[in-house]
Amino acid sequence: MTDAPRLEGGPGWYIDRESLLPVIEDESVFRAAHAEDPAIEVLVALWSGRPTDAEVQIRTWLDHADSPRLRALLADAWRDQGRTDEAIAAYESLIGEVSDMKSEAVMQQHLGKALFVAGRHEEAAQAFEKALGMRLRFGAEDSLVESSRAAAVRAREAASAKH
Repeated sequence: MTDAPRLEGGPGWYIDRESLLPVIEDESVFRAAHAEDPAIEVLVALWSGRPTDAEVQIRTWLDHADSPRLRALLADAWRDQGRTDEAIAAYESLIGEVSDMKSEAVMQQHLGKALFVAGRHEEAAQAFEKALGMRLRFGAEDSLVESSRAAAVRAREAASAKH
């Protein structure tokens, strides 16, 4: 097992290697890097450990608009509240709805995270490997490819530890 406690994320954030979840380490840097993202407050709440606050914000948005991204963020909020069955079902539905490989890879990656949190490590590894394969096929950024690869390895390690 690798000793690195974190996987590379982006400006102001990283992925915790044990949980495979994003964590904001420098909110001002994170906000500056995502200043144009209308979901910045939701991301800050989610990635700072406040999934209930994020869910409230998302539900307010969903009253006025609907998008796969909003529903994916809602599933993330459920996952982080321990409502993994709901999160998994939402991601499985979203995978069936998206029409391009890039979006499907994102949804597969998030499905993998929900499965991982639920302790379904073998299934999580399969989802991460699907995301990895798609990301390699469409030439995703190196950081996305590495994220899927590292998550698949971590899930396989967790699955092996159970046996």
